[in-house]
Amino acid sequence: METKSGSREGPNAVTPDLLAAFSAAATAADSEVLRAEDVGQAMAVAARLFKRENIRTLGISRPLRRAAEAAGLVAGIPEGPAGVAEAGAALVRGDFGAAETGTVVCLDSDDEERLLWTLPRLCVCLLESRAIVPDLLSAAGAVSEHLARRSSPAPRVSFITGPSRTADIEGQLEIGVQGPARFVIILVDGGSV
Repeated sequence: METKSGSREGPNAVTPDLLAAFSAAATAADSEVLRAEDVGQAMAVAARLFKRENIRTLGISRPLRRAAEAAGLVAGIPEGPAGVAEAGAALVRGDFGAAETGTVVCLDSDDEERLLWTLPRLCVCLLESRAIVPDLLSAAGAVSEHLARRSSPAPRVSFITGPSRTADIEGQLEIGVQGPARFVIILVDGGSV
């Protein structure tokens, strides 16, 4: 798998058990997990979701913009942090998924990409099935390499395990106060995202 930072990972032997473990852990963390055969089908699934949710503005991460346009996803793309915060949803690409925790790891290339993960109320993530690894330690080498790169102005790493959660002093759990209230992962079985 080629990550956004340009590194190349070796082939990952993803078994049905590993995919099932990731899906179960992600679902337990309140993520929604869907499957698609390829990027085109994943974009169609995302487009139906955005239409059903009446999304008018959509923040799309740079690596997905060409495929999104080909799928007809040309909603108003917001500009700047305020625009991203007001977007109805975000469409992003994950670099790895950790089966043990259901966590998606994104090697962010800049602040705009990081904001897409954190500000809109609905976040839809395309993740290659072959990018599922057993645990976070399995992605540590790629994370270290990404953070050491000088070609990115502000390399960051996002770890997302379900929608945003926070609790008040009385222990009342609130969803979506400081990030997405809904996190949808579309596992893409074939091709590159």
